[in-house]
Amino acid sequence: MLLTTEIFLLSSLLCFLTVLVLLSVKSSRVPGTRELIASAALGVAANLLYAFGRHLPPLLAYELANGVYAAATGAAFIGYRLLFGRKPCASAVAIAVAFFTAGIAYFHYLVDSHLARSALVALFQAGVCAGIATTLLQARREWRKPYYTKLFVLAVCGLIAAGHLARVAWLWAAPDAPTSLLEPNLWSVAFLSAFCFALPGLVFGGLLLVHRRIVAMAEEAANRDFLTEAWSRRAFFETSRREMARALRTGRPLALMLIDFDNFKPINDTLGHDAGDRALVAFARRALSALRETDCLARMGGDEFAVLMPETDLKRAMLVATRLKSEVETTTRQDDFLRGVTLSIGVSQYTANDTPEVVLKRADVALYKAKAAGRNRIVCVPVEHDRDRLRQVV
Repeated sequence: MLLTTEIFLLSSLLCFLTVLVLLSVKSSRVPGTRELIASAALGVAANLLYAFGRHLPPLLAYELANGVYAAATGAAFIGYRLLFGRKPCASAVAIAVAFFTAGIAYFHYLVDSHLARSALVALFQAGVCAGIATTLLQARREWRKPYYTKLFVLAVCGLIAAGHLARVAWLWAAPDAPTSLLEPNLWSVAFLSAFCFALPGLVFGGLLLVHRRIVAMAEEAANRDFLTEAWSRRAFFETSRREMARALRTGRPLALMLIDFDNFKPINDTLGHDAGDRALVAFARRALSALRETDCLARMGGDEFAVLMPETDLKRAMLVATRLKSEVETTTRQDDFLRGVTLSIGVSQYTANDTPEVVLKRADVALYKAKAAGRNRIVCVPVEHDRDRLRQVV
């Protein structure tokens, strides 16, 4: 059987290893990472104080050890709050830790009661776990697959809270219950062995969430055009396949706009490529404000953009294209970077069994017709007729 000292040393080692892993992802700047590092580091210190409590002054073995451990779990709570974009409640946590430590001192020096101290620890740790679980559940609409990371954290919170409360119930009911945390009682050692993984488990759960956030950030960066913040060409085709499958399943329309700047080359030639970049950014900002959140604006390359519009038929797509074209024309009178720029737009609609490449090719042909007809106009493909036959509508 492990001695209580060895249990705390093992927990301290687990916390230390978690610190090392978290330090390796600190540069990602994911909110909450620093707080999780602080939690694991405080866990190292608290478990060392517990381990050598017999050889330390009572103030360090009781008040400081319990206070530092409470601060560790409090830091984990703040880390989870920040991970999910919630108010950290740092002041409330600090006050709670202070009152908790004062309560430990009261039940040590004024009313010496191991049961009361254990009950206070159980209530505090159960409260922190409830706070972390509530934070996750409040943010459940923001959850993204895989869900196992969130479920793992919820399970750890439930086990920690249940374990602490069960230990207090045992201390209250058992006739030979130990009177010290370090007393080598069989049941006490069993509970402590389980609690050995409590704080490392909480912080490890936070590490999993940080890792998922880093992966999501990397995917977002790969799917975004670095200049305009529109979706990339790769992301456009992935979204198109998903939306086309949904349109086929639901029978709802899906339209596509292919947009190309007119007179964009003179901007680069006369004002420089920096001015051209600013014109692209200005257009993307204007387009994003004019489109719905469900529409996908993607930069296909150079000064060519595509807009995928779910649940939109050709008639509605033409209205959106006209509004967008008008918005840009208004902007060109106010923004030097877009001065002289007009838009040529090709519009097409998804039909059953089309691929993204087919719909895009159809819109590209329409765009070519708009350019050939004098630019600064919108051309669409009337799907109700021959899909390869084009008709100029604007």
